[in-house]
Amino acid sequence: MGKEKILGVLIFLFALVVLVYYTWGLFLLYIFPGLADLVPVGWEWLLAPDPMILIILPIWAAAVLIMVIAMWIGWTMMTTPAPEPLEDFDFDEEKIEPEAEKTE
Repeated sequence: MGKEKILGVLIFLFALVVLVYYTWGLFLLYIFPGLADLVPVGWEWLLAPDPMILIILPIWAAAVLIMVIAMWIGWTMMTTPAPEPLEDFDFDEEKIEPEAEKTE
């Protein structure tokens, strides 16, 4: 299996786990509060999370991701040399001959 397919499988599995976890934490535990009693002692922090954490976490992650992208754009703009002005180029210097003239 190629690297791209392995990466695709990992992304798919990660998304599936996050989907199941959020469905469990935000929907099923809210609708059926008795399910929280089935969680083993000591695992409440993971298997019966506070719904506010599940709401705050993706908002925080999105804000961080946007700022990282903005930092990357800024870094790229800061470290890339400016292009040469177009008026410095002589566009008439290279003329492309038509096909008919090349064969003669």
